[in-house]
Amino acid sequence: MDFQGWGVLRCIHMTLNPESTYQAEPSEGSELEKAAYALNTKQKVVKLVGQWVSLFGQLLKDDLVAVDFLEKLSHEVAGDSRLSIMLKEQLRDRRKTKCLDNGFGSLTKLNQTFDWFSSWEEPVGSCQPIRPQDIVLYEMFRPDQTSVTVMLPVNASVQDILLSLFNPGGGHVLVKMNSMGDRVQLKMEATAVYTSLGLNERLFICTGSQVEHLVPLNAQQGPEKSTMDTLDQMGSKDIASQLTDYDWELFTAMHEVELVYYIFGQQNFPGTTTANLERFVHRFNQVQYWVVTEVCLCGDLVKRAMLLKKFIKIAAMLKEQKNLNSFFAVMFGLSNSAVQRLYRTWERVPSKTKRVYCAFERLMDPSRNHRAYRLAVSKLSPPYIPFMPLLLKDMTFIHEGNQNYTDKLVNFEKMRMIAKTVKIVRGCRSTPYVPSSPQKGLADRMFLDASPRASTYSEQALPMRSSSNIRHYVQNLEVIDNQRKLTQLSRDIER
Repeated sequence: MDFQGWGVLRCIHMTLNPESTYQAEPSEGSELEKAAYALNTKQKVVKLVGQWVSLFGQLLKDDLVAVDFLEKLSHEVAGDSRLSIMLKEQLRDRRKTKCLDNGFGSLTKLNQTFDWFSSWEEPVGSCQPIRPQDIVLYEMFRPDQTSVTVMLPVNASVQDILLSLFNPGGGHVLVKMNSMGDRVQLKMEATAVYTSLGLNERLFICTGSQVEHLVPLNAQQGPEKSTMDTLDQMGSKDIASQLTDYDWELFTAMHEVELVYYIFGQQNFPGTTTANLERFVHRFNQVQYWVVTEVCLCGDLVKRAMLLKKFIKIAAMLKEQKNLNSFFAVMFGLSNSAVQRLYRTWERVPSKTKRVYCAFERLMDPSRNHRAYRLAVSKLSPPYIPFMPLLLKDMTFIHEGNQNYTDKLVNFEKMRMIAKTVKIVRGCRSTPYVPSSPQKGLADRMFLDASPRASTYSEQALPMRSSSNIRHYVQNLEVIDNQRKLTQLSRDIER
């Protein structure tokens, strides 16, 4: 049993087994008082298990030890009518809440057998949760830049990867390299290296003597042409809506306990994964550099100014849709030095649009511990997507600034602070996300023009305006993440 289960199992074992050292009955009092005490204790423990299952959901369903334990507990509870009635009511209440949240008015009659996971719903959409036992395709490159692929578990170690390709003792190493040519030779015990790759990073296999001669692939350098013409055919609200829909799929696939694994170190929790959280963080970086890439690749001054206006409008739509993660990603992209230095381009942006941008910039103000952002979030009701990098920063600050133990005792104050931050993620998703309607909202009214610009794409634009094409576009963004290259492109288009 891994981290999420051993404490609860021990608690249950000591409570339900008379021979255990746990005092399930008081040493004094009448037989009736002892029986009442024992029943009350067992009810509390069964309730605790129900909350445990509700919290960890699929993580427990995939754990054979936990499933076996829950089945045995079900048989124990079924033998006591008072416990079984209480558990059925608890599961019924949870299902009722879930049904009401999802807009269903009726409930099916409970079966006589307990289904601990009856209230747990699989995420819908193309982004299913990545699980530790999942087999994924690892793509690696040789020094001559030819590729080799192998199917291995998500949590495979570097040693496992190399042994699947070479005989032991061959002197081979696995190297992670980014688009700027920075190389990191991975340790043999490192795990989940493929799902933790950053933007435009690739894995290379070679001997120790070949590491210094590795060079990035051409594909790592990002696109060479802007997609401005494609973007111009798509509505800003449609792009924002598809960004938000996709972000919700990624956000829902991530379990909040992954935050704990990520901050404390996944290596401390065998059999777990942080792949879903890393995928969500990767998406933030991708959207951020998508904005910079498109602006710096657009050589036409007029179109570039139109592109800035479009991205500011997309940011407004994202904020209205309460997608703060992508909102900040777009704003970080617009505040990149390669974009900010384009003075002639910014001069052509309408003053009304620039006022909106300046108002958004105030939300990014890091002073007083990001007070502006925190005040704005405190006024939001779920569902909403939080600014994930700031949550991770908060948790890192708590973790590194406080010891796990004080005088050999668990530092519960630190754990409470960590839990409070994790609960923010749970609260964001406490109400189901419903895709936005096509009706005009506040963000639309902010950008109303007295004389709307006639589209030059009329008939050709229709195919690109379809939701499927826009969705495909936003899910397959190609970006340049090399800041030196972006700065040079910026200088080339505007000296």
